[in-house]
Amino acid sequence: MSESLIQGRSVSWCQPRGPLLSNLSFEVASGEWVSLIGPNGAGKSTLLQLLAGTLGYDPARFSGSLSYEGTDWTSLSQRGRAARVAYLGAELDSLFPITVDEAIASGVFASGDCGRLEWAVQFCELGDFLGRELGSLSGGERQRVLLARGLAQGARVLLLDETFSKMDLDYQFELGEKLRGLVREGMSVVLVSHDPQMSVRFADRAWLLFEGKLVAEGATASVLTDELLGRLYPRSSLRHLFVVPK
Repeated sequence: MSESLIQGRSVSWCQPRGPLLSNLSFEVASGEWVSLIGPNGAGKSTLLQLLAGTLGYDPARFSGSLSYEGTDWTSLSQRGRAARVAYLGAELDSLFPITVDEAIASGVFASGDCGRLEWAVQFCELGDFLGRELGSLSGGERQRVLLARGLAQGARVLLLDETFSKMDLDYQFELGEKLRGLVREGMSVVLVSHDPQMSVRFADRAWLLFEGKLVAEGATASVLTDELLGRLYPRSSLRHLFVVPK
C-alpha cells in the first residue's frame, strides 16, 4: 500500500457569506495522481490553495486538521510547505518584468538545489526560451514555465490548478505522460481540470466536489460514472466524455 503523504480530516473553510468547503476528509498518497472534478464554484481551487497554505489558517475561517506525513501542516513555515508541495495556478503573470530563466530559478528558494534547474528546463522543453521576457510568451508557453518553476522546487506533491488549459494538445499529453512517469517514481499530483481526457487518461483516483462537499472519491473507474457525474453536471450532454469505460 502506498505511503500516505497528505491527510485532511473534517476540513472546512468559511467566508462571511458562508462555508466554501464543508467537512472534507481525504488522503493523498505517495505515487498517485488525483483528479479534482466539479463545476465552477464547487470549491476546487479553494481546496488546492488550502493544501498549499496560500490562504493561511485563520481559526475564524479554517477548521479540521491537515497533516503531511503525520506532521501538522498548519504549523510549518511557508518555506517548509514549499519544500514539500508546489502549487501551480493557471498561468504566470505576464506583466511581471522577468525573464524565463528568472521565473524558473525562483522555484529553487525552497529546495536550494540549483541542479534541478537544467532538468526542469529540459523536462518542459524550454531551452529555446531562455533569456526571453515572460511577457513575450504565449499563455501556453507561460504555463510550461510555471510547471518548470514548480518542478524546480523539488516538492513531492504538485498541486495543479488548470495548469495545462492553454497548452496545445501535443504539449498537454506529452507533459502529462512525463508527469505520469514522475508519479511512477513516487511523486504525487493533484490536478484541477475541466478537460475530461486529462482525468480519464492519467488519474489513479478522482475526487468529486460539489457546493463545497466531497460527494465521492475513489478509484477513477468507480467514481467517473454517469450517475455520479449527473449530480455535478445535470444539464450537460457531454458528461459521458468523463465516464471511464467498464
